[in-house]
Amino acid sequence: MATTAQALPIIRPITDMRTKFNEVCAQATEEQEPIILTKNGTAAYVLYDSAAYEAQQKRDRVQMALREAEIEEKYRPETLSAEESDTRMREIFALWGIDYA
Repeated sequence: MATTAQALPIIRPITDMRTKFNEVCAQATEEQEPIILTKNGTAAYVLYDSAAYEAQQKRDRVQMALREAEIEEKYRPETLSAEESDTRMREIFALWGIDYA
């Protein structure tokens, strides 16, 4: 069975931000992947190139919209004809005492 291999995360000590700032920033831009910065051996911060971050946000928004559409399709009530919709709208507006034109 084939499995998809994921790349190992890029991990660097946070002191590299002080001593090798330009190198770390260039790596973030080149790799287009988040860089995990560690403090005392524990993940503390994540550095992400802004273009890569925006692309990830866009992918997340598209994926969320697709999920919402799937849920709406699954649980959406039956489709109404224009006449049935007008009838229901007249009933609702009548409850409010408003004329539905």
